[in-house]
Amino acid sequence: MELFFGLVLLVLAAGMVVLFAMVGELASRVGDPASRSRSAEVLPLEQARLGHVPADWPDRLAPLGSADRAVLLVLSTVCNTCRQLAPEVAALAGTGVDGGPLLGVVITCGNADSGAEFVATYGLDRLPYHVDVAGEWVQNEFDIHTSPAAVLFAAGRARAALLFDDVAALLARSVQILNERRSEEVVR
Repeated sequence: MELFFGLVLLVLAAGMVVLFAMVGELASRVGDPASRSRSAEVLPLEQARLGHVPADWPDRLAPLGSADRAVLLVLSTVCNTCRQLAPEVAALAGTGVDGGPLLGVVITCGNADSGAEFVATYGLDRLPYHVDVAGEWVQNEFDIHTSPAAVLFAAGRARAALLFDDVAALLARSVQILNERRSEEVVR
């Protein structure tokens, strides 16, 4: 009987060693999310409705519809990346984007209270913003179902949609795309 319990104890100890080794290996591959650097990759959002002029802008976002160039960021209250980016976005309030496009934010959320809390927590009320319950407005107008995303506008028309996880990279790419579009229109 003692031999049996000794053998069971040995098997359990070996199992624990293997388990901790596996966890260590996983941690070395995944790393700490807080220390993981974001990529500066900005990718096109293929399914978005481009060329579209929104039929009805929410009141606070109306200035984007009449701006020569604008960038509308789509953030979500349930998106960890969005929570990390929100302070950077709020810091852009009133600064202009390289003398470029007007910046606005849509917060998609499960209910208006969580959206309002997100806006207040991160100081996004210093920018034109809209709390979009269930993401209905961005889905209906632009067919966007993910975040963080950005819609680029020239003369009120959606010209590009992008996925991003770095605000500086997004803004640099946005200015580049909108300047390319402006050049294309001048040539025509």
